[in-house]
Amino acid sequence: MEINWVSVVCPWKVFQLHVLPLLFLLVLLRCSSPCQCVVDLDPDDKALLLAFKSRVQDPSQSLSSWVGTNCTSWSGLTCENRTGRVVSINLTNMNLSGKVLPKLCKLSFLEDMNLSHNNFTCPIPLCFGNLVSLKAIDLSHNRFLGVVPDTLMRLRNLKELVLNGNRDLRGLVPGWLGNFSTNLEKLDLASNSFCGEIPESLLYLKPLKYLDLGNNNLSGNLRDFGQSLLVLNLGSNQFSGTLPCLSASAQSLNILNMANNSIVGGIPTCVASLQALTHLNLSFNHLKYAISPRLVFSENLLVLDLSNNDLLGPLPHKIAETTDKSGLVLLDLSHNQFSGEIPLRITELKSLQALFLSHNLLTGEIPARIGNLTYLQVIDLSHNLLSELDALDSLKILDLSNNMISGFSPWLRTNSMEIYPIGYSHLKKSKQ
Repeated sequence: MEINWVSVVCPWKVFQLHVLPLLFLLVLLRCSSPCQCVVDLDPDDKALLLAFKSRVQDPSQSLSSWVGTNCTSWSGLTCENRTGRVVSINLTNMNLSGKVLPKLCKLSFLEDMNLSHNNFTCPIPLCFGNLVSLKAIDLSHNRFLGVVPDTLMRLRNLKELVLNGNRDLRGLVPGWLGNFSTNLEKLDLASNSFCGEIPESLLYLKPLKYLDLGNNNLSGNLRDFGQSLLVLNLGSNQFSGTLPCLSASAQSLNILNMANNSIVGGIPTCVASLQALTHLNLSFNHLKYAISPRLVFSENLLVLDLSNNDLLGPLPHKIAETTDKSGLVLLDLSHNQFSGEIPLRITELKSLQALFLSHNLLTGEIPARIGNLTYLQVIDLSHNLLSELDALDSLKILDLSNNMISGFSPWLRTNSMEIYPIGYSHLKKSKQ
């Protein structure tokens, strides 16, 4: 019997060319998936973690999966595939409490530690400074207390240090924070009890992109920063002096919050050179004088809050550039001493959704063309001296209290308006 070698060889060739690569790919995908592969947890790291688990309070049983040797089944852990050493521990929002034991400090390969949103009550362990491989620490929203230990200055590879929301963390902002790491990009010390001035070293830490020192007891005159920041939050402190220009961040800064301080003087026109700015909050300060007509922000600005200051003079005719696709969404100039009429050019802010001009000295008519702002939903013009209004059909909330409005238009009864408190306006029903 003659064998047809073609019929035998060809199927094998097909298998080699098409099926084998697919099988290899499936195996590769299976082994590259952290959910599927078995990674044996290093015995030493396992012992350290179990010691930590035995002493921490865990009413929600968040660590109940910490059994066996497969690292991928232990919640919150990431291990190096080849060695099984723990490289990341993420225990955020697990309702854990008690003290953070020094056992964690012996996880010598740890690169990322997140213990945020728990109830740990203790000083920050000094031995955290031994975790020299760490690139990110997040201890936010706990009850850590005392001062930031100097031992953390050993963490030369650190890129992110997040300690916000620990009300019993106090003392000065450590001066070494500005020079201990050439990699630090994010520093968040907000909502603590730090006092004193911003260390000068922080002003020139070149890699820094995100700095949040808000809601502390910091003081001193505001100074300029020498790096290209993306986010700067100094709100709710006791800073004084005048606004810096932040020229080093002219092309990068997205969010600037200096609200609720004791900043004085006018708003320098150089602030408008922050071309990337999307959110600016300078409310609750002691800013005064008229706004310069040269202070015009870019179309990237979405939120502008200058409320609760001592700004005076006419409302700016043009506060920001606008396009059909971008522009201010919220404008709050309330609780100042602006006078005169509402400028017609305010109706060019086509993206505007909320407008707050209350508690000023504004007079005259409300421009009818405000009704053409199709996205406008909330407008508060209360506590002014305004005398006339026209249709504003898109509104959801309208406050005209404490004005001199003399006409009562039927559009006020529109079903689209959920709330329209007229309050103590001197309102007279128009004759039919």
